[in-house]
Amino acid sequence: MKKLLILALALMMLALPVLTACNSSQGGGTSDATSQGGTTSEGGEVSDDPLATFPLEAKKFDNVTIKILTRAGRHAQQFVPQDEFEGSVINSAVQARNDLIEEQYGIIIEIEMTGRPATDIGLSIEGGTSDYQIVNDAVYSMVSRVTDNWFYSLNDLLDLSQPWWDQNACNQLTLSDKKFFVAGNALFQDDSFTAGVLFNKNVYADRYEKTYGSLYNMVDEGTWTIDVMYELAKDFAMPDENGDWMTDGCYYGVVTDGYSGATMLTNGAGAVSAYKDEQNQIVLSGGSEQSVKAFEKVYNLLTDRTTSVFAEQFKPTNWGYGSNLFIANHALFSVGYLSSLLGIMTNETPDKVVPGVLPPPKYEAAQEGYHAGINVYQSDVMAIPVCVVEEEQLEATAYAMELLGYYSMKESLFGEDSVTAAFYDTSMKLQATVDDNDSRMLDLITSHRIYDLGGAFDWNGKMIGLYSSNLYAGANTLASTWDANLPGVEAAMQETIEAFQNSIN
Repeated sequence: MKKLLILALALMMLALPVLTACNSSQGGGTSDATSQGGTTSEGGEVSDDPLATFPLEAKKFDNVTIKILTRAGRHAQQFVPQDEFEGSVINSAVQARNDLIEEQYGIIIEIEMTGRPATDIGLSIEGGTSDYQIVNDAVYSMVSRVTDNWFYSLNDLLDLSQPWWDQNACNQLTLSDKKFFVAGNALFQDDSFTAGVLFNKNVYADRYEKTYGSLYNMVDEGTWTIDVMYELAKDFAMPDENGDWMTDGCYYGVVTDGYSGATMLTNGAGAVSAYKDEQNQIVLSGGSEQSVKAFEKVYNLLTDRTTSVFAEQFKPTNWGYGSNLFIANHALFSVGYLSSLLGIMTNETPDKVVPGVLPPPKYEAAQEGYHAGINVYQSDVMAIPVCVVEEEQLEATAYAMELLGYYSMKESLFGEDSVTAAFYDTSMKLQATVDDNDSRMLDLITSHRIYDLGGAFDWNGKMIGLYSSNLYAGANTLASTWDANLPGVEAAMQETIEAFQNSIN
């Protein structure tokens, strides 16, 4: 393995473009790429070592093992190769990254898989064991655990200003000046579970493009709105030959599930249930004028049974109905997450849909920019549990997180063979899409991710289903139910804020 790695690195060095390292703002040192592809040290000497582009202080540990507690499948594949994805270019990229980290920095990456990492780490902490150094789980499962004092503040452990950390996650998923969670290049499941809209390219081109023009151009011009989606969806929808809906023979304009459709379309229309303002204060906004107006449009679209269908309308819930209709060219739009692209492209249905990718539509053309929410049940974040007590192990853990982030980037020495490139470009762009416009849309979506704090913390159990509960009830009572629930939500929020501020870690 070592010989193969050295050969691979040598080949990559020949092909690498000039790399520009990033500056550290917390004393990690700086390095600038020269025109020869090396780096300039403080003494003015030029190094051709591509490892020197790592912008933090170089450290070498004595074969320290860092074990990550994570969910299975793609969640685990972010850290170590997984046999269920045999032959995956992602596996190859992950293995090469980990081999480098072990050989050059003396850190060995291992994992343990469980169905509930954020819960199980508490059992480890309370049991006085220190089996795991990093916890990786969904946003929803992780953020509330800060109040149990299970995680270290990362402010002084990581250089959070570095570009491999998602600044939205760093800044939004905290209620104090302490930051406990990170996402970014070390992970790819955070991008997978970012909201997007898929559309049927062939149907749109045949029936609507001459009249409406390119949907990609609409996005570029800022005119891709819920009203446009509704108008197109309504025109496309049609019952089956017997005049019935909710069968395999009918056609729908929009297919989705209640949570994704209601929440992600409302987020895309510029509304969230809670957010941080410019003064870093939490604003409860689920009952704001913008939220009520945005959800009204979403509600009208998704409850129009001659236009849209969501999975929970079936009893029992038929989670696969909408995606099957879309794959079979019986739906114009599918509202969900970017991960659904992979599912569609690996589906073996003959004459399956050719999907295009769009961001969630705006509330109106005047809205400033597009917004793509994340699925807090699935999108990952990492944290360091307080059961890591030895100083050297804590230092190695934090350093391992920095290494995982940097060496997963295309800007590292791995370039187009990096984990990020393997997942994002190969798995999502090249395999899942066939149009350069779709690649542009993927870039737009993943660079406009937002976190709804209300959904993440689910204060008083009333926030995460704020919008979708109205769909299930069949009545839009958002404004009145918000007012009724607000006192309990405010009280729960204040308790959480105080717990964050008073965290001992």
